[in-house]
Amino acid sequence: MASESNEAYILDFGRNRGLALTSLFWVGAVLIAFLGGLLKSIPASAMLPYAGIAFLPAFGGFALWPFADREWAQVLVLLLWIAFAILACFAVSFTPMVILFLCAPLVATLFEREKVIEAIILSAFFAGVVFCIGKFGYAPRPLTEGLQTGWAQFSGVGITLTFLFSILYLAAGADLASIFDTHEEIAFDEAFPRAAFKFSAEGVLVSATDLALSLFGLSEKDYDFTTISSLDNEQNDTNLPEAFDRARETNERISGLILTSYTGENEEGTERHYALDLVPQDDGSVYIFATDCSQMAKKLDRLEMAQTNAQKQSAEKTLFFAGVSHELRTPLNAIIGFSDMMRSRLFGPLPGKYAEYASLIHDSGQHMLDLIGDVLDMSKVEAGKYELNYDKFDMADVVRSSLKMVRPSADAAELTLSVDIDVNHDLLIEADRRAVRQILLNLLSNAIKFTPKGGRVLVSAKIVQDVLNLSVEDNGTGMSKHDLEKIGTAYMQGSSAQMIDARGSGLGLSLVKNLVDLHNGRTVMNSHPGAGTSVNIYLPVHKQAQERPQNSTE
Repeated sequence: MASESNEAYILDFGRNRGLALTSLFWVGAVLIAFLGGLLKSIPASAMLPYAGIAFLPAFGGFALWPFADREWAQVLVLLLWIAFAILACFAVSFTPMVILFLCAPLVATLFEREKVIEAIILSAFFAGVVFCIGKFGYAPRPLTEGLQTGWAQFSGVGITLTFLFSILYLAAGADLASIFDTHEEIAFDEAFPRAAFKFSAEGVLVSATDLALSLFGLSEKDYDFTTISSLDNEQNDTNLPEAFDRARETNERISGLILTSYTGENEEGTERHYALDLVPQDDGSVYIFATDCSQMAKKLDRLEMAQTNAQKQSAEKTLFFAGVSHELRTPLNAIIGFSDMMRSRLFGPLPGKYAEYASLIHDSGQHMLDLIGDVLDMSKVEAGKYELNYDKFDMADVVRSSLKMVRPSADAAELTLSVDIDVNHDLLIEADRRAVRQILLNLLSNAIKFTPKGGRVLVSAKIVQDVLNLSVEDNGTGMSKHDLEKIGTAYMQGSSAQMIDARGSGLGLSLVKNLVDLHNGRTVMNSHPGAGTSVNIYLPVHKQAQERPQNSTE
């Protein structure tokens, strides 16, 4: 019986949908790359064989989907991705196709933590072997040439980045579906049995419906012997005699918060729960309406348990994702380091194209490392593990250093980057310098990203009544009111993000708001389509007790 139960679990397609979704994302990305090649006038016959090979690991994932909880299937999936990366390096070129070795660790995040570590080790090992084979001249001659090579290299990097964001979206996300599934099982529109009692002013049972008598195991012979106190017991949430007296004294209906969860015994001897509604009459008598809510009580208990379990799983997933992000940094650092050495020609001269590809790998790897850093910080915030290190510093220095860091990006975009700092007053603030710098850099990055050529970005800082006002304004694309409502939610982007080439992960403003909240600050955003966006950050100058501030958008 145990084996049959386990088999049913393994063949549960809905439970193991993560592997299918990642395979589907990969297939979609390959198809987009193929269509992009067609738009670039690359013959379909030149791309079709390599696109077909690129589909193989995804098709393998679909085939092994029903068995995704078995170790042999997980190992086979990882080996398929590693084999694909090796084949791509030999068929096209080691640079930049080596980035495909990231796919196996990414897919491993769908499985256990040990599989992530194993995938990282295997990917790093085989990447090193392929590099050495090519370095010492034992690599076979590439199969692609001309347009095929360019398309394959560009597609390999683009598809891998798309795959990375898809995996991060599936992993980071808090999955609370168990709460909603349980909630749907509760039929709140069911008609519960109703029963009614009438008690005299002295608290003696006068009359009752047949349903009421049967629910409480009474008969008409019990009228004279049944009092309001006899229906009460220590397990009740509400003291019935006290509720009865209060209803008579106030001459008001006792309901809502005073509803009693009554525990009696039915004919089968099992406990039942009743919600009681006491309605006083002018003659001093009191009607009591009882509703059997035993099933509702049980289902509500199940719902509370499901919510508790889901919250626990969400917290564990967040902590696990933080660990995975740390582990992903290891191969990324290796890729960035080796590509930096290659573009610096430390191993000897390289053709111009290869140096360009090495630079592309380095920049792409650095970009992914920055994104993983944001995700890691976001995971720490969500898990309540992000600790602020307060110290006293001059905000003007942070503004100037941040502007130096983003100025190359602004110059490349042909934007005017200006600053307005109150020079008549010190801008001393007690806060976490690294967090404040990250807030400003994320705001500046967003402003530069969404401001067209020839636009301007203005940074200002001033202190008014012990509150630092840090502002970043631009005259870029702006956002609608609808976009403003969802901006700041993790992994969510506004529609204006679709109009630019530089797409992000949707974590920038969400991380900004969370870091501001940790400082007990406030975030105010104003934006209009075509008129630009302004973000004002208000931070207390001195360290404050932890509260939950309010953010607003206009």
